[in-house]
Amino acid sequence: MNKKRKLFLTTPWWSMGEKINENFGLRINETATRARAGFLNMLSATTIVILIFAPELDPVIYVGPFVIYDMLIASLFGLTPLSPMGIIGTFITLKMEPLWKPNKPKRFAWILGASLGVTCLAMRLLNIDNNWIIGVVAICFVLTWLESVLGFCVGCWMHGKLYGCEDCSTAIS
Repeated sequence: MNKKRKLFLTTPWWSMGEKINENFGLRINETATRARAGFLNMLSATTIVILIFAPELDPVIYVGPFVIYDMLIASLFGLTPLSPMGIIGTFITLKMEPLWKPNKPKRFAWILGASLGVTCLAMRLLNIDNNWIIGVVAICFVLTWLESVLGFCVGCWMHGKLYGCEDCSTAIS
C-alpha cells in the first residue's frame, strides 16, 4: 500500500495513527496536526477576546468542554473521525503532502491540552477571577501558536525529555 497517499481515515478508523513503515510504530499526520492546532489557536484567541471585552458571555463554559472532548478523543482515536478540529485539520490538508510523526508524543501533548481545558473549566466553575482564566487560556494560545506556526510541540518535547523517544527525530514523508 502506498502510504504517501492522502489519508482521511486511518486503517482501522479507530486506530491512533497509521502504520507507515514496518520499522516504526503508529504515525500521525503532522501536517493535519498543525492545521488543527491553528484552529485551536484561533479558538483560544477568540476566547481571550471575549473574556476581556464581553465576559458576561462566559465562553469558558462552552469552549472548555469542547476542547476537553476534542483533546481526549484525539488522544484516544487520532484526528479522524471523532475529533471535530481533527476532521477540519485533516480535510483542509488533504492536498498537502503528509509528514508522518510518532503518535505517542502527540497523545501525551493532547492529554496535557485536555488538562489545560479541565483547569480552565474548573476555574470557571469555582468562580476564579477571569484574569487567572485568561492566563491559562493565554498559555493554550502560545502552545497552539508554537505548534501551528513553528511546528514545535511543547508536549512532544516534554514527552521526549520524560520518556525518551527513539524514533521521534525520524519523520516519514
